[in-house]
Amino acid sequence: MRTHLLTGLGAALLVGACSGISTSTDYDPSANFSQYATYSWLQNEKTGVDAITNTRIMSSVDKGLAARGLKKVDGKADLTVGYQVTTAQKKSYNTVNAGWGGGYGWGGWGMGMGTSTTYENTWEEGSLILGLFDAGTKNLVWTGTATAALDASRSPEERQQLVDDAVTKMLKDFPPGS
Repeated sequence: MRTHLLTGLGAALLVGACSGISTSTDYDPSANFSQYATYSWLQNEKTGVDAITNTRIMSSVDKGLAARGLKKVDGKADLTVGYQVTTAQKKSYNTVNAGWGGGYGWGGWGMGMGTSTTYENTWEEGSLILGLFDAGTKNLVWTGTATAALDASRSPEERQQLVDDAVTKMLKDFPPGS
């Protein structure tokens, strides 16, 4: 059931964000990024998304890496690229207090009255995790994560734009030290 849930939610991945896209990146400081000129995709069928979302993500990453001088090849490459999608249910609680109070006044101490109500907010959050591996050593040399709230009501154009924005934001400082 978890696989079906991920596949269904994968279609909604990165399709809407209440507060935008948060990203983080990390890299191996001993990697020489100037030696990487080509890349190819890892063959991974367990990405957690459907075919349409897979195409969106791969296309966006292809554009982002090409803009940074890397060439996609089908054969032997300097880097291999893979991604994965995860989802998680998030909750927040908001408490609203209302009331009026008493105190010392004319006639002595007075009484007050108040009430509190707590509201629970629940939403799905999706993360796109991108990994670049040195093809020779098979070591991870760079990783990026983009996270946003899921919203299945977005149009296909809005979904593509959000994926593009997430990948652009992740790759903003790639390659490291450039």
